[in-house]
Amino acid sequence: GEEISCLAFCDGENAVLMPPAQDHKRVFDDDQGKNTGGMGAYAPAPVGENAKLQAEIKQTCVDRTLQAAKSEGFPFTGVLYTGILITATGPKVLEYNCRFGDPETQSLLPLLSSD
Repeated sequence: GEEISCLAFCDGENAVLMPPAQDHKRVFDDDQGKNTGGMGAYAPAPVGENAKLQAEIKQTCVDRTLQAAKSEGFPFTGVLYTGILITATGPKVLEYNCRFGDPETQSLLPLLSSD
């Protein structure tokens, strides 16, 4: 499947997802060469723009994580970066980061409608 990055603004209980983004990991054009931390990114990523998929990602990947953190006594506030693999059986979490993702954020910030 394809990988996407979903960043969410979280207040400890609720999350607002930004549009899904994809980064270019390979060092050379045409997906050639070794993987890198990201050679560039674009958003919104077409593979993640499906409203049903976005709702599933929010419910199964983001909201459950926030609920678990809160139940453990550590409500999470901030930006939650979720790296996701889109599979035939649904989205699967590959990684979490408690920060903006780079280079994905560079393609997401211009899409925000406020400061």
